[in-house]
Amino acid sequence: MPDWLFPLGFAVVGAMVFVVGCVGLWRSLALWRDGVRASGHIVRLETTPNGQGSRIHRPVVGWVTGDGRRMEVESAYGRSWVGRFRPGAPVRLRYDPRRPERMRIEGYGHGVQVVFMLVGTGFMAGGISVALQLAR
Repeated sequence: MPDWLFPLGFAVVGAMVFVVGCVGLWRSLALWRDGVRASGHIVRLETTPNGQGSRIHRPVVGWVTGDGRRMEVESAYGRSWVGRFRPGAPVRLRYDPRRPERMRIEGYGHGVQVVFMLVGTGFMAGGISVALQLAR
C-alpha cells in the first residue's frame, strides 16, 4: 500500500466534514432568507448524556404558526450549559411555513457549521499536503 494513501484518507474525511458544514450552513441561510419570523418561548429542555460524563441540553421551543398551529420543536443544537434557555424564556425564531418543524432559534447554533467547514478544510489541506510530500 502506498504511503500517501493514509493521509489522503484524512483529506477525504475532511471533505466530508466540510460538505456537512456547507449543507448545514446552506439550510440555515435558506431558512433565514425564506423563513417566517416568530416569537416563541422555551417549553422545556431535553437533556441527554453526551457519553463523556456530561449532558447536552436542547431547548424545546413553543410557538403558534401564522395559520394558527401550535408547535413544539426541539432545537437541532444543544449545549452543555443551560445559559439563557430556561423554561418560559422568550425567544425569536424562524421556521419554514411549509414544514414548521424546520425551525431555528435566532442567534443560536449557527457557528457549528462554520466550525465544521474550518475543521474539514484543515483535514483536507493537511491530508493533501502530507500525501503530496510522501508521493515525491
